[in-house]
Amino acid sequence: MNAAENSSYFFAGEQIAGFQLIHPLRIRTLSESWYAVRRRDGSPAAIKFLRREHPRIPQFYDMADFLMRHRSPFLIAVLECAETAQQMPYAAMEYATGGTLRQRLGKGRILPLAEAVRLLRSMLLALDVLHRGGIVHRDVKPENIWFAADGAPRLGDFGLAKLPNFPEESGKVFGTAAYMSPEQAQDSTTVDCRSDLYSLALVLFEVLTGKRFRPKNSFPDTLKQILSDRSEPPVELLREAATEKLALLLGRMMEYSAALRPRSAAEALAELDAMSLPVRE
Repeated sequence: MNAAENSSYFFAGEQIAGFQLIHPLRIRTLSESWYAVRRRDGSPAAIKFLRREHPRIPQFYDMADFLMRHRSPFLIAVLECAETAQQMPYAAMEYATGGTLRQRLGKGRILPLAEAVRLLRSMLLALDVLHRGGIVHRDVKPENIWFAADGAPRLGDFGLAKLPNFPEESGKVFGTAAYMSPEQAQDSTTVDCRSDLYSLALVLFEVLTGKRFRPKNSFPDTLKQILSDRSEPPVELLREAATEKLALLLGRMMEYSAALRPRSAAEALAELDAMSLPVRE
């Protein structure tokens, strides 16, 4: 969505705590994100604000608190979380200056194997932190994987995360259909960590082959495709772009049945590390 499609509550140059707002990144009906700089040293930051009527304010605070307590080089860092003088919740976060994985992939571009392995390993480490805290991301996709100035990948955008101690009304389906697991396409409120592994495998399929696993389509049509497609994971295509063992691991992560996937990010990571594949530092 273009920032101009909704009016912002804030203005360029406004000061929020120790930050100065520079320009909006994304404006939505119930939230907005701004590029900002820290006033004391000029370092960049991204600040997300929620309107007071936003339905997920308690989850927003909980997620920010978790990220501040569980610092990881593979997760977008939260610098502070509070509320404005107008009682609007906000979180100031690390601004990853290297852009997103989607931007790097462009039109059909692939990453070299060593870069793809680094990406997979980094995202498994990021998910392991979340999953150990009982959190399921529910929106792993190229647009939500960012790169720091040194090229290190970070997982971000936790707006759809499933958090412990926050019951949800069952039967709802939400997320990005192109990267959803089959179980998320049936009921997004009941998924566990294996759903994130499926989504991550779809990202790696695209990274290695230059092709989207699911073509762009409407949300309802994509859901129908997900629920009806019981074909085997595309291991042969992955073999052409990766090693045999890596293709088999990604194939297991892409199984239709969650019971056939690795049980956790830690299990998948251990299997990946045992392959001793090259990783671009």
